Amino acid sequence: MSAITNWAGLPAQGQLHGNACWAACLSWWLKAMRGGRPVWDQKTIMKEYWRSIDDNGAMRPEYMVNSWCNDTRLKMSTCLWPTPDPDLYSLPLGSTPVCIAFKHITGFAHMNVIFEQSGGFVWAMEPYFPFPGQDGKRTGRIVKREIGDYNFGDNVVLGWGRPADGRDTKRPDEAG
Repeated sequence: MSAITNWAGLPAQGQLHGNACWAACLSWWLKAMRGGRPVWDQKTIMKEYWRSIDDNGAMRPEYMVNSWCNDTRLKMSTCLWPTPDPDLYSLPLGSTPVCIAFKHITGFAHMNVIFEQSGGFVWAMEPYFPFPGQDGKRTGRIVKREIGDYNFGDNVVLGWGRPADGRDTKRPDEAG
């Protein structure tokens, strides 16, 4: 099956608990990307990566960069993108969704899946909705965000899909 091209039409996923944004985003990203990738729910993802999460259920960024890139089933490349960047007006996005782990303006680490960048904005699958909501009852939502919303902290972690053969490791904006 090929990738979906109307990502805004793919139902958002709410995170299962306060620190499961990464699992909700990876689950949504896998459904959007397809291409022979597994289709896992959040609980399956947490079981798969249990060695990479802390006592609160959050994934450690340094493990995310390595474990997701090295897991051949995901067909994903990852990189650190330096922030804050005073000239940040766009992110290295290609034509498919990108997982982005970032420091939220309020100071906590968070993840979205972003896509369809245009004019300083992106569409994002936001798993922490409604806020604060209840564990197990969040629905997530698709929302338009400014690129600047991702421009805090030391770095953002980007995770994007390789082609179905899994060989290409270029950033999505370098593909061609």
